[in-house]
Amino acid sequence: MQFSTVVSTVTREAIVPKIYDTILSGNVGLLRILGNSKPWKSGIRYDVPIKYVKSTTGGLVPVGGELDTTRQNTRVKMQFEVQRIHKPVVIDDIELAVNEGDERVLDLLQTETESIAQDLGDDLGSYLYTGTSATGSSFDSLLNAADDSTNFSTYGALARATYTTIKGYYVASIGEISLAEMATAYDAVEIGNDQPSMLLTTPAVWSDYETLLQPTVRAGYQMNGYPKATRTGVISGKDALRGDIGFDSVYYRGTPMVKDEKCTSQKLFLVNEKYFFFAGMNLPNYKKINITGNNVEGPQALPIPRGFNWSGLLRSTNQPAQVGHLYYVGNFISTNPRLIGQMTGIT
Repeated sequence: MQFSTVVSTVTREAIVPKIYDTILSGNVGLLRILGNSKPWKSGIRYDVPIKYVKSTTGGLVPVGGELDTTRQNTRVKMQFEVQRIHKPVVIDDIELAVNEGDERVLDLLQTETESIAQDLGDDLGSYLYTGTSATGSSFDSLLNAADDSTNFSTYGALARATYTTIKGYYVASIGEISLAEMATAYDAVEIGNDQPSMLLTTPAVWSDYETLLQPTVRAGYQMNGYPKATRTGVISGKDALRGDIGFDSVYYRGTPMVKDEKCTSQKLFLVNEKYFFFAGMNLPNYKKINITGNNVEGPQALPIPRGFNWSGLLRSTNQPAQVGHLYYVGNFISTNPRLIGQMTGIT
């Protein structure tokens, strides 16, 4: 309806005091990984010592026999480089001024910082599935950790052809997913009590797997609600969330499978979070800020983890504005890639 100036000159618009994110995707994998990050306190690299061969010295000793005291090297170090991803927050002086007072609906600085922080998290979430470890230009990722040399011949600066125990599980051209293929993949990354803590896949593959469940199981999920995967674990349903963010999950062998819109098409990752994590570096003289999600509502509800750094507002040298810088600093690291896997080509 077109109102006349009789009313439009004396009546303001009703502005909803909330920004609604219509572009970013859900990122449950990053939520879990960042929520359980580890510190990268100092050092030019993150070195992970691994045992890659069993000692063959020693053995039975007969009476009067000679002891085998040969020294044998059984350990080597994987090496990971620190990476940094950045986004600026730019606030013009005039914009800051006109945003003050009774006419303000939302705080400009808080809203812009919150929105840019979510965009930065979305970028990092893409690297979780696509990073290639190109020194100086890319994070590591699930993609190169869960590989058997098919696509990445080295990991942690070590050649997988030489150090075969750092090969992840990788199977291509799955086609239509089956429980038998799920079992093969799960068995390949399960050793002793170490087994996947989370399965990450696309919404399409998640729905395909759901159809493989017995009708009674599927009916139970749909009637009682799906279990909720949160930042720190899995709870029974919405009633137990108590303010936490929860994502629908179904189970395979007691392990939650979660759909992540950032996951690469036709893939399923088997992740053991004990051996795959984000090592974050907190920069000196940088600040920790609380991204509450109160102003910008959307799927990117990420925790404030190690490695998230805010410079504070700085006076720009070439424009009448203040500029702040948001960073994630660190890397995605697997300390035992043989316990990480991926299934690809799921149609």
